[in-house]
Amino acid sequence: MTQERGRTLPFSGFKAAWRMLLDTLGGVSAVERAGITRGSASLLSRYGQVHESAFTPVDIMYEIEKAVVEAGGRPEFLFAYADALGFAVAPKAALENPMPVLDHAAVEAIGALGRVASAFHEAARDGVITPREAEGLATIGSRAEAEIHEFTEAAKARAAKGGAR
Repeated sequence: MTQERGRTLPFSGFKAAWRMLLDTLGGVSAVERAGITRGSASLLSRYGQVHESAFTPVDIMYEIEKAVVEAGGRPEFLFAYADALGFAVAPKAALENPMPVLDHAAVEAIGALGRVASAFHEAARDGVITPREAEGLATIGSRAEAEIHEFTEAAKARAAKGGAR
């Protein structure tokens, strides 16, 4: 969150979500080569820099998030934006038929927690966690947090559906 004119704004979270989307697709060069959207690699990279005032235009955001979702990833900006406004996002499938989505979300969340534990073990094995290792842990932790959020939302959808399996 950043402070601007006495207001707390979630823009750094939006920038982080943008960087996660690009990483999911292999980075800005891969996105540019694939022709997923308009804009050069340098411009796409600029949108993710916290010190830059430029933000991703909505058409580019849509095309990138669509590509991420089609590749099996999460629409990170959509989740960050909804969260900043006090809302939660759930896939339509989770609302229509929550059990398979809940099962899948549980498996993904457990796997994400395992990746966090493994990464921490690897980083801490020598007794020192370097800034680079800490940055990597933060990225892995953010992804795990997202998986746990999906699991939580799937569980809420299942609870709201009621009835037997």
